[in-house]
Amino acid sequence: MPAPPLKGLTWLGLELVLMGHKTTPMNVIKRGLAILVFLGVGFLCLSCSSLPGKQVFMAAPPYPDVRFAVMSDLHYHSAALGTNGAAFLNCATNGRKLLLETPELLDAAIERINALPVDFVLIPGDLTKDGEASNHQDVANKLKALAQNGKPVFIINGNHDLQNGRAQRFSETGAHPVPSVTPSEFATHYQDHGYGAALARDTHSLSYVVEPVKGLWIMALDSCRHRENQAAKEPETAGRFSPETLKWIQQNLDKAWSQGKAVIGMMHHGVLEHYQGNRKYYGAYLVKDHESVSRMFSAHGMRLVLSGHYHAQDITASDQKKPWLYDIETGSLATYPCPFRVITISHQVLTVHSERIKSIPSHSIGFTNYARQFLLSSSVHLATVALKKYGLSVKDCALVAPQVAEAYVAHLAGDEVAPAKGINTKGVSLWGRLIISLKKKLVDGWQHDLPPADNELSVDLRTGETIPNPEKEGD
Repeated sequence: MPAPPLKGLTWLGLELVLMGHKTTPMNVIKRGLAILVFLGVGFLCLSCSSLPGKQVFMAAPPYPDVRFAVMSDLHYHSAALGTNGAAFLNCATNGRKLLLETPELLDAAIERINALPVDFVLIPGDLTKDGEASNHQDVANKLKALAQNGKPVFIINGNHDLQNGRAQRFSETGAHPVPSVTPSEFATHYQDHGYGAALARDTHSLSYVVEPVKGLWIMALDSCRHRENQAAKEPETAGRFSPETLKWIQQNLDKAWSQGKAVIGMMHHGVLEHYQGNRKYYGAYLVKDHESVSRMFSAHGMRLVLSGHYHAQDITASDQKKPWLYDIETGSLATYPCPFRVITISHQVLTVHSERIKSIPSHSIGFTNYARQFLLSSSVHLATVALKKYGLSVKDCALVAPQVAEAYVAHLAGDEVAPAKGINTKGVSLWGRLIISLKKKLVDGWQHDLPPADNELSVDLRTGETIPNPEKEGD
């Protein structure tokens, strides 16, 4: 293991090192050089500790062999909270989520994962539709089926999960408020799914550390701004870490390094852009100051971050070769393609494999096509609403919105392949073409997948380089 960063070196310590040297011209020169080195190293450490993103690079401890599953953005909605009425229909059809099917999807995922040889399960947030206390209770109870089968579950909250002003039940007469949960109540609900096994807890957030297998720390990081949520209002989508939580993260990364523990981060928001224009168009899906945060993570030995939030199957890597970082985003279980991941680390090689829920009791045949058509239809609706705000005509929207929706659906599925041409503007008005030209970079970003591969991937954890997959190359 490499020598630890210089810490605690004082003038007294320097004098003790130099004590006993005879006062000769050569020793005076040596002492002068030693003092200059001391000042230089001290300045470097001071600079690295005070400037985000400029930390001393720490080589990561080796990862132990392990296999685990990841599912994200469950958005669980119990039928007990209502599935009838115009309010529910509006909520269910104008979003990306298969709310009606979320209980079946969670059950199907649990059944599939229980049949796999995995050591534990990770869920990076948005466990419930909108933080309803009864939905949290249901999710926590359902996850016990994994824990009781020797597959402990570790969760972290998403932006929908806490103090949410949109926690509701539905009836024929409309939507009605129901209790959400506070941070302490959230931790109590998931006492058996992370918080009870925590080695460390952050007093300023819901972040915690667990060691599910010897030599591996999972840092479950609360990147959400739930304390800013207001009654009867949409929850805060954007994410950030407070200065206190950033300090806690860095301290625990240093502790992990000093104890020889490899680290995997888990958080709701991304730390790397997942497509060109991610920060510009949908910055709320990245943690604030994500560039500095990602550099701090990688510089302190974190090589892998598991995220969710945007509902896309997408993996992206940091630009720098050393220290490197991968952000592995997992799509929503409640949104096409209804995926979860199985991640294996063996002999310092990371292998990411993606699974999809293809059948549930209410749709035993054709579920994948049903889920895709639902997402495509809702995306056309959302794109149409957005385009109308820019003054596009009904005709223009009818020509453009389906193309925008197809690009978005492709991004959510991962490994998207860009079409030969961009948006086809044949028949679109001059004003419509002008608006499209101004916004085309967003659609281009969805259509042009950033490396590496999104669904099936192998990485050498010693170098950060991807390893070719012979099966994929032969397809």
